[in-house]
Amino acid sequence: VARWQPRCNAMAPTVPLWVAGEERTGQRTIHLSYDPSRPGTISCRYREATETDVEDAVACGKADPAGWRTRSHSERQGVLRQAAQLMRQRRGDLIGAALADGGKTIHEADPEVSEAIDFTEFYALAANALYEGNQFRVRGRGLVAVISPWNFPLAIPCGGVTAALAAGNTVILKPASDTVLPAWMICECLWDAGVPRETLQLIPCQGSTSGQRLVTHDDVDVVILTGGTETARQ
Repeated sequence: VARWQPRCNAMAPTVPLWVAGEERTGQRTIHLSYDPSRPGTISCRYREATETDVEDAVACGKADPAGWRTRSHSERQGVLRQAAQLMRQRRGDLIGAALADGGKTIHEADPEVSEAIDFTEFYALAANALYEGNQFRVRGRGLVAVISPWNFPLAIPCGGVTAALAAGNTVILKPASDTVLPAWMICECLWDAGVPRETLQLIPCQGSTSGQRLVTHDDVDVVILTGGTETARQ
């Protein structure tokens, strides 16, 4: 709490926009996110992805230039288990981000970090069991879009992303606009563990515009959605 309370307003973190392995700045809307527990207090800034960014991210995810799909399942498992270890080491900052950007209490955020770690370990082990078993012939589906909500800003995006990665897919994560910061910090754990930025792309954008383009794109093979029933029908 002492470390995160001052990280606001002018000192608030800025989430960069990376698309197809390169940081994008330029003429993009800078979105301000606010701390629900401190009205008017800025918790982070991030650049909103445009429809062009979404198109480029989808093209990158489809092409898989980093070769995530062709890596062995044991290599992918090793990367994910290292990411789980980084989540353990960064528990305090993951909790802090959920407090600042999501209005969570420590008692709510702490077990959510544990759940994110469990997802990361579980899906790596589950995929390994499928790949090494002799009952099935398995492969990734291709490109997965993960659309996550604001109310569980760590565990739910982490679960969708790690399940997709473990199975050998490339991933585009579009987190809820109100909780981009904790989703970014989960992605940082995965990137730092060895998941390429071309393999996992974080694309903050408005759900009604660029986000709609993402979930209806012909080159997106799977959508993992946690959200409203009407959105799911669309």
